[in-house]
Amino acid sequence: MLAEKTNIEKRDSIWDLARHALSSHLPGIFFEHFIAPLDYRYDKESAVLYLIGSDQRRIDHIEMKYGELIRKILGNVLPVGFRVELISGSDFKMAPELSSSLNPLPLRTEESAAGLSLAGGPDASVPEFVAETNLKERIRSLCNDSWKGILYIYGPSGAGKSHLARLLSARAKSAFFSMEEFMVSFATASSEGKLLEWKKEIHSKEMVVLDDLQFLRKKAIRTSEQLRSLMDSALQGKIRLVLLADQPVAQIDGGPDLRSRLLEARPLELSFLSGDLRQTLLQQLCNRIGLRLPGGYSAYLAARIKGDHRKLLNAAHRLSVQGDLPEDPAWTETFLEDLMDSSEAIQPEAVLQSVCKFYNVHPDLVCSSARDQSVVRARHLCAFFLHKLSGLKLSEIATILGRKDHSAVLYGIRKTESLFSQDLFLRKQAAALERQIQDGA
Repeated sequence: MLAEKTNIEKRDSIWDLARHALSSHLPGIFFEHFIAPLDYRYDKESAVLYLIGSDQRRIDHIEMKYGELIRKILGNVLPVGFRVELISGSDFKMAPELSSSLNPLPLRTEESAAGLSLAGGPDASVPEFVAETNLKERIRSLCNDSWKGILYIYGPSGAGKSHLARLLSARAKSAFFSMEEFMVSFATASSEGKLLEWKKEIHSKEMVVLDDLQFLRKKAIRTSEQLRSLMDSALQGKIRLVLLADQPVAQIDGGPDLRSRLLEARPLELSFLSGDLRQTLLQQLCNRIGLRLPGGYSAYLAARIKGDHRKLLNAAHRLSVQGDLPEDPAWTETFLEDLMDSSEAIQPEAVLQSVCKFYNVHPDLVCSSARDQSVVRARHLCAFFLHKLSGLKLSEIATILGRKDHSAVLYGIRKTESLFSQDLFLRKQAAALERQIQDGA
């Protein structure tokens, strides 16, 4: 990225710069249909770059799909302090008069972009990624090495999977698809008689990233064939394939052929950060948007805003428009109430006690090898609630419930979800039980 910035001043306009950055990170079909046609204006006084679409529906679609990512990409090349707004042409005409200058905006220097490097890392060109020490070393190795084959990154939504995948693909000729976009682009190419060109274009990439793999279904036979073809190319060393999912391999519903190939992938699990690492992430996010938090804010917010890492970025953006912040961060309890945890983390003992009381079984039986119907149902419901409420990993839940590995926990979760879809009364009972657990009953 920095090497590209040295030549950017030769470009004709800020939009050329923005298009170049976005085309390298957004799926090709999405970029061509939705991003390339956009107009732009920027307001120097208020430091806003407006990306203008033909109608509100188009803007809403762009915002929903890639609004956050677009701002993140352009945040790396725009001057510090500039923000990006997506707006329809009609709304733009009603806005205050804005500058229509086409001269390039001043660019960040290498010094101001240095925050993108790994702190203390041996390779300053490797982008920063907050993680546990051993995981960070694996990520550093993946960024530096020309690895081959398939990388399978999984973990809960908001744990940083897409962000990491874009870091890995930053220095390669790459294509990035969500599962939906992959299916739509394949169907479009097939209907237009351009399937061979579509395949050639994808297989010509050095790296292909496919997000939301969990949305693939066995019934999508033709899409699965194309995915297996990509996987075979990766296993033969022709391309590098990065697959992202919210679930481990065992839970992907793509059929045995797909799952057998996934067994040859390098697995990399991401989870939500805790403690000091969440504070570190928040400080980095604030630095990137030019927000300086008073002392005590980082620790306070990191302790109160847990789970999805996007919540921390959301909090930073909201605070950035508040002007002078009070010294005491306690006022954010109301201002950021929707982002904050409403209660402390649920303890496993509380889940077991509540569920066992509901089914009238002893907790020791739930953690044993007993196979009575009531015990099995209690065990499955415990797995469901522990996964949903406690923030524990599947392997940790397996240990608590006396199971050999996470596969039994996954089965219990899926079985419970299946019962909920069939039995409305049970689902209502479980919802009431969940409220009791959260209230400490």
